[in-house]
Amino acid sequence: DHDPPPGLSSHKVVSWRTDMSDENKRTLNKMKEGDLRDLYALVDFQVCNSIGHFIGNSVSTFSALQIAFRDGDNSFWYNSQSVPLQNIWNVYQIPIVYTFTEMSEEAGILLLEASIKSVRKHMPNNKIHVLYHGTSNELFRSWLTEHGVIIHQHEPDWKDDIETMRKNGDQYTSHLFSHPGNYFGTWQRIDIPNEIDYEYCLLLDADTIITKPFTLNDFGLDITNGIAMSTERNRDGKPNNAGVMVMNIPKLRETFSDFKAFILEHVSIAEFDSVSPSDQGAYLDFYRHNLDFLSEDFNFKPYWMPDDSQPRIPFIIHFHGVKPHIYISNMMPDFTCTNATKRICEVGPRSPYYCYSMHEFSSVVDINRYCKANFKEAKQVAFCEKYLSKMADGGNNCLNSVSFTYALLREIVMRECAMIKREIQRTGRMIKRQTRRHGKTMFLLLIGIICFVVALVRRAYTSKLPVAQRCYRGWHVIKIRMLHFLPSFFHISRQKSR
Repeated sequence: DHDPPPGLSSHKVVSWRTDMSDENKRTLNKMKEGDLRDLYALVDFQVCNSIGHFIGNSVSTFSALQIAFRDGDNSFWYNSQSVPLQNIWNVYQIPIVYTFTEMSEEAGILLLEASIKSVRKHMPNNKIHVLYHGTSNELFRSWLTEHGVIIHQHEPDWKDDIETMRKNGDQYTSHLFSHPGNYFGTWQRIDIPNEIDYEYCLLLDADTIITKPFTLNDFGLDITNGIAMSTERNRDGKPNNAGVMVMNIPKLRETFSDFKAFILEHVSIAEFDSVSPSDQGAYLDFYRHNLDFLSEDFNFKPYWMPDDSQPRIPFIIHFHGVKPHIYISNMMPDFTCTNATKRICEVGPRSPYYCYSMHEFSSVVDINRYCKANFKEAKQVAFCEKYLSKMADGGNNCLNSVSFTYALLREIVMRECAMIKREIQRTGRMIKRQTRRHGKTMFLLLIGIICFVVALVRRAYTSKLPVAQRCYRGWHVIKIRMLHFLPSFFHISRQKSR
């Protein structure tokens, strides 16, 4: 009922007047007008259903049924935005898209596997696509195929330009500039519109975990006509994190050439007007007039605290900034978080979402391979495996208030024990060095310290305070008194020895 668009150079109009046999026309002439209308609608539906691509109006029931029967594949609607029929028929899936390069580190493969397994766990029939760069890792490609992932071989012509941009970037502003594979991998997403034939898709980073099923309906009727992102670290309601992104494919395909040219103009300076680095900065800058906010439930951070009395279960957990193995390493004696992630490392384990996120991650990741890929020493690997196994088995009720209290106390104890061990080892090394110089004096000092610690611990644990507070009180008193006393003593000893 519409004329073909002017830009459609090759097309064929299917009509009963031109394509139906004379015998069928005579049969139709014998039917009543009301019967003909319904018959024509049935014929139209079957013809459209047999054609490779469909373009319609999502408000139309006819078009909405076509989109549903195709699972959205090769289906587009010129009015854009959502499908109203989804409010009563919740069958409209949104395809999930990842990007991957074989230049990535081994841990990246394991994170991607875990994310894909979480999709299959909660949405077994949802379409999953991967833009795959490289040809040598046949084992991983086979794994993707076994899990129903559609692989798009990706060999972009702009790869050398992006490597030049990486070399021109400042590593102090973003860790991405330090690794060629990781940097290139973030840019692969710009080619998604040229590979995916849907109206909308959902881009996910590899460090995301699906926690419950969702469909197109969960994004609401007013879906973006460009791109939609959620907030980053601060919950300020501003779209600025590209780790999870809803893409309007026709819009991005229409603007692709201009977007690519815009990116290449910034190769020499490796930065954009947005404060965000790399591809995220390019998207925020170029599409600032077609940028919408995506609900936090689709990009929820483990370190966020509940904003109401009862924590809610988000759709997607995003291990933004600090990955699971970094949280674990922060509990070990010889590891500390970097200055950029230190705050997240400290705050994260105090949130009920941390426990819940680690449980969901542990239930889908290959624990043995993940720990071996991120830790070198056998005792570190063993600790990592034990921790993730415990989280997989016992963390399913983390968002329950009682379970959270227990989980929080457990995390506090484990973290504080690691801190104590670090401080003891550090103090031990100091005492060992000083003992070589002060022999008998240091021996008496050590005996005094032991008596001092025992007295403080006894005093703290015999108080009437709750257990968690006694733990904190005892540890902090010891830490403040002992660690402030020892350096001053060593300083005095060094002055006397001179």
